[in-house]
This record gives sequence, structure tokens and C-alpha cells, in this order.
Amino acid sequence: MPNHTEMIEQIRDEHRRAELSGTNPLTRSPWAQGLPGMLRTVEAANDRDLCHAVYTCTLATGALHDLMGRASAKPEILTLLTEDVMWRQWAVVGGITPKGAPGLAAVALNTVQYLTEPEWAAQLGRYMFLMHNLDVAYPEHPDILGGGMEA
Repeated sequence: MPNHTEMIEQIRDEHRRAELSGTNPLTRSPWAQGLPGMLRTVEAANDRDLCHAVYTCTLATGALHDLMGRASAKPEILTLLTEDVMWRQWAVVGGITPKGAPGLAAVALNTVQYLTEPEWAAQLGRYMFLMHNLDVAYPEHPDILGGGMEA
């Protein structure tokens, strides 16, 4: 289990700064209104944005699971994944999901975050690009469809 001391301190600093400025960091978030706020976010999204968010979050979760499965044979995959800021901001808090309903709930929470936080959504897109590059660089089956071919 990674040591999250640095992240905890960062969160504490953000809350201290918010308190000193007289703001509540959660008031601008759908998380502040709990489940009703999250449902309003989903209801307010147009069909295209909602479908894109669900697709992106589901694809990212699947890619992460696939790469994590390959990491035992290729430890450099895990090294490259964990060096990125999105490892802490997404993978360990909602990207690595259990099977079944809890995993679907995690993807749903990721979808709400994707819809409400454009910067986070852009970072997830960037992290997906990293995961795609790792998928190409470390193919599961190098002899299928030319995977692992040198450029």
C-alpha cells in the first residue's frame, strides 16, 4: 500500500487555504449535495456528453485493469503508471475497481466527476493516452495484429 502522506498534506493545505479565504471547497462540487447533487449532474448532462463520459470512464477502467494484469510480467508498466499524478487522483481512488456492483458504482462516480470537472476529465484523457501507449509498447499477445512491432 503506497504512503499517501504527501497527498493528505496537500488536501489539508487546500482546506486551510479555503478556510482562510472564507470558502468551502465542496460548495462548488456535486459531492457537496450528496447523492441528489450527483443525480442532478447526470440529469442535467445532454445525451452526448453523458455517453462520452460513461464510455471514457469505462474504457479507462478496463485499460487500467488490463495493464495491471500485465504488470507482474512487466513491472515497468506499474512504474510508469504510478509515476503519473493521475495514479493518485484517479487510479487509487476510483480507477481500480472491484467486480460487480461496487465496480459499476465506482465508474458511475468517475462519470459524475468527468462531467463536473473539465480539468480532471482532460487529465484522465491524457492518462488514457499513456495507457494506450503502454498497451502498444507492452502487448499482451505480441504476435496478434502486429502488436509489439518495432517502428
